[in-house]
Amino acid sequence: MDSDFKSQILDNAWLILPIMLVFILILYFLFPLLDGIVLGVVFAYVGRPIKNLSKKRRRIGALVATICIILPITLIITLGTVEIISQLNWVVQHQSEILRRASIFVGEIEIPPAIYDELTGSLQNVMEIIARVVTSVPVFSYGMSMALMALNFLASVFVCYFLLLDGNRLAACCTTILPATKVAAYRRYCNRVDSILSGIFIGSIYTAILGGVISIIVFCAFDVPKPFALASIVFVSGMVPVLTAWLVIVPITVYRYFSLGILDASIFFIVSSLLIYLPSELIIRPYLVSAKSTIHPLLVMLSFVGGALVAGIGGFFLAPALMGILVGAYQVHKEERDGKKMIKNPD
Repeated sequence: MDSDFKSQILDNAWLILPIMLVFILILYFLFPLLDGIVLGVVFAYVGRPIKNLSKKRRRIGALVATICIILPITLIITLGTVEIISQLNWVVQHQSEILRRASIFVGEIEIPPAIYDELTGSLQNVMEIIARVVTSVPVFSYGMSMALMALNFLASVFVCYFLLLDGNRLAACCTTILPATKVAAYRRYCNRVDSILSGIFIGSIYTAILGGVISIIVFCAFDVPKPFALASIVFVSGMVPVLTAWLVIVPITVYRYFSLGILDASIFFIVSSLLIYLPSELIIRPYLVSAKSTIHPLLVMLSFVGGALVAGIGGFFLAPALMGILVGAYQVHKEERDGKKMIKNPD
């Protein structure tokens, strides 16, 4: 049967090669929207449980799921970005004041003069670098980047909606080009990969959304400066296993210890841990990930971080997806091989 399949490919090479060329050209033209396409696929995975609640009305279910997923993420990221940009502008405009306060703080620690001069000079260099970077951003380039980002976000909304609406049909269409004998194997691989990706993305995004929303409430209750900016960091770090909300909770606790004392810092740390960290990291993430995904958390963490360093937002989600596909294919292949061994050696 395999030889027949190979002979069919060779006989139809005149048609397959032009189709592959057209497919490569399509990928080339869609490459600027790669981030939006990847985000749309991730949002579709995350919104699928919500869409399944309304099976009779597919369009309404897909629309509601898209809104429920994209709206909170957009609010957290947008408000956080606005606060971060305003904070950077404040730093540039108040360099002398920041240096003066830092010099007073360092002087109160009673460190040797040589180290004091070194710290003061280093801080001044850092401030100059920040000011130089912020003021040297070309307006036109910045505007083009923002426009491309907006297009990618819009593309992610449409990709999410139409995948939720017609994703099953798209998957069914892919089986029509396969030989009848390969359909069952194809579905086994797809189901395993789909389960792994669902565990990765649903567990990560739901955990991040919950942590981000709760952190806004906690930070506002404790009058933490720039709560939306810090909540956006909690949201991003919450998507990566191991990093979690400690990246924000611990530095804020240290800051409150030096500014308000150990009692206030301890209360903030305990409340933040109970409300932000425990529900998301010890309840929601383990339940969702263990129920759907069998991939090791270390592989997920390395994929998220490595993908972000190499390819930005698209790589942040694409690398774990590729890792999930590889692990899923390996698991199914291993199960089939072990099953054949059991048949040959039943004892």
